[in-house]
Amino acid sequence: MFSVILYGRNDSHGYNLHKRAAISFNAIAEVMSDPDDEILFVDYNTPDDHPTFPEAIHDTLTDKAKRVLRVFRVRPEQHVHLKSKTHLVALEAQSRNVALRRSNPRNRWVLYTNTDMLLVPRREDESLSSIFGDLSDGFYQIPRFELPEMLWEAAFDRKDPVGNLTKLRDWAVRFHLNQVVHNFMPMKYDALGDFQAALREDMFAIHGFDEDMLLGWHCDSNLAARLALYRGRVDTLIDKVFGYHCDHTRVAAANNKGRQTKMNDQDRFIWDVSSPYLPAQADTWGWPDLEIEEIRLDRDTSYERFTTGLAAAMEPATEPYRSTNLDWHLYLDLSYDVRHTLPFVCDQVLTYPRSTAVMLVATRPELVSRFATAWRAMGFTGPILIPSECEGLPTSDPAIRTGAFSELVGMADLFIFEFGLATQNPEEVVRTGRPEGPSDSRNLKMVARLFASAASTELETRPKGRRLPRRFIGINVIYNKFWPLFTDHIAANINPFCSQVLAGVPRQDKSLKGKVLRFRGRNGL
Repeated sequence: MFSVILYGRNDSHGYNLHKRAAISFNAIAEVMSDPDDEILFVDYNTPDDHPTFPEAIHDTLTDKAKRVLRVFRVRPEQHVHLKSKTHLVALEAQSRNVALRRSNPRNRWVLYTNTDMLLVPRREDESLSSIFGDLSDGFYQIPRFELPEMLWEAAFDRKDPVGNLTKLRDWAVRFHLNQVVHNFMPMKYDALGDFQAALREDMFAIHGFDEDMLLGWHCDSNLAARLALYRGRVDTLIDKVFGYHCDHTRVAAANNKGRQTKMNDQDRFIWDVSSPYLPAQADTWGWPDLEIEEIRLDRDTSYERFTTGLAAAMEPATEPYRSTNLDWHLYLDLSYDVRHTLPFVCDQVLTYPRSTAVMLVATRPELVSRFATAWRAMGFTGPILIPSECEGLPTSDPAIRTGAFSELVGMADLFIFEFGLATQNPEEVVRTGRPEGPSDSRNLKMVARLFASAASTELETRPKGRRLPRRFIGINVIYNKFWPLFTDHIAANINPFCSQVLAGVPRQDKSLKGKVLRFRGRNGL
């Protein structure tokens, strides 16, 4: 019957975003009753090494919300061509159009709202689906009622949408919450962007939202102006449904910082609008030719991919724990436990596109074999690129592709460099003062040389068309002699030694080289 279109990213937009959004997702799903109903969330420009926002809060969503939710992931690389034109990290017009293009064509209606709204049918026995089912063609708005932060934050249970809607019906009367704020036409009400319902075919006819609106604010008003021209009027559903907004202005978000806020031009995009159509974007709105990843939380979750990959790559432990040592005398000992480290490596790559090509420069055959198995089991289809300069590594896995480093470096979307001892036995006790053998020293020099080359020439060797820097993952680069080398080149956070893994992109400030980390003896850094 209808498609709800939302957008956002995995960040902290405003106060207590995770709770507001979970309350909203669950409440919207609760008032759906048609099998074709859907919630479309465009996760826009979340960093590649983060999960999408809905994935991050999936444990707080109801089963029904997960069933109706479709997540479309717009990657940073897909946004970067617009980065210089806006201060915003998430763009409304592009996001809503991406969802509209990919919405269920069987649904007659599209509803634009946001991830902090609760929609309450005025009749308790009525769903939003049944309301839309009986609705005449048109363009509809409702007023937005504000919900004080203390009410939704302290009194709402994220996973009890029925209870939350019941409370709202009571509070609306007891606490005088329902105040209608009228606006200038075609904006019938203030904050109209929290409920605009239009026919899907009308949205396609007028070419979606205006993608020239890159500075924030007034995308909703522009749509209202254009749909009012197209339809000839703006109607209301105030007699059918109330909308409540979880107020979150205690902490300023990117688009409500008072006088500092940048806005789209009101004259151009509202008052001077003379046509509903956008012929300049008629063939391109919603990026129809771009491959956009879709994620469903009721199937094939990141957690399941992660555990499937690890389970395929290694057997369960047979002892309660294994030990290592931070003694400063062992700073030169490069032995480490591959099985313990592999989960932290997989954790770094899991959220990347499944077509990612990863370059793996390694010394230990065990790491290569286990990682290749996990890579395939996690659903990745891109190749593992292993330079021929690496000696003695298994290369028969179907995911592995070999070649000279100079040939492969320009194909890689992601880099992994491992600084281990090829001669280490998998069952060996780690960090006991183990010396390097001649072959270990030779292999480590090779890894260090290729790492320095890849990091220092990352910009020059990027795959054609790529604009953002590639990420480097270092294995066994904490609290040993390769720690300074890795952090001289890569802007990595300081991680606990137990993970054995650091990650980041090449440093832009070359003046920090040699000044980032230096070992100073028994007191550590």
